[in-house]
Amino acid sequence: MLNQSEPSFFERNRFRMVTLILIALNVIVFAVETVLSGFRVNVSTSVLVQMGAMYAPWMQSAADLYRFVTPMFLHMDLMHLGFNMVALYSVGEVLERVLGKGNFLALYFIAGITGNAVSYAADVFLGGGSTVSAGASTSVFGLFVAVALLGLLHKGNRSMFAQYSKGMLGIIAVNVAYTFLVPGISVSGHLGGALGGLVAMFMVPSKSLRVSNVARVAVGVLWVASLVWLLASQGLLSL
Repeated sequence: MLNQSEPSFFERNRFRMVTLILIALNVIVFAVETVLSGFRVNVSTSVLVQMGAMYAPWMQSAADLYRFVTPMFLHMDLMHLGFNMVALYSVGEVLERVLGKGNFLALYFIAGITGNAVSYAADVFLGGGSTVSAGASTSVFGLFVAVALLGLLHKGNRSMFAQYSKGMLGIIAVNVAYTFLVPGISVSGHLGGALGGLVAMFMVPSKSLRVSNVARVAVGVLWVASLVWLLASQGLLSL
């Protein structure tokens, strides 16, 4: 009788199912990376590039546009994976609960794609074309910014979310400082992901947010237009 009264796994995790699925996907992909790297947890650069890491010289046509998505599921070593998955788990539930599963998933991808697009643009326009970048941190930075914005945009208990958001601002500041101080981290990818989180919060159609439909459409059109311009300017998209 006791076992029958216990909630199921899905009931216990109903507000973080998307988060858990994303974590599982990242772990599975990392397992494949380690196998292809000779069962080493420090993944080789060649494996990262072959599996879809952001590498500007390999962006030659529309067929390569998947590299704006795949890097957010690739990681360079076990610590890289662990840090990003802990960060994803820590903020995933509150965002799933507030925004809804679909909107949370859209936020994750908009932030990640934006971060990878900014990383690509930095490589192209600033001459850093040899940089290989990967990691869910583009999306994670966007999620951090999304949580920080809840105090401003949430329709409900704004005082509670305001306190939550203040704490997140401190976490963002620490992570931005870490990004600039530690060599080998994609500054453009992290800052681009943060920008993507900001953009996504004004795009996703969540009823919990104080954002008008006009603003959502305007921001969405601007975001798509910016991506189209970037791709077209580099010959990746024919208009």
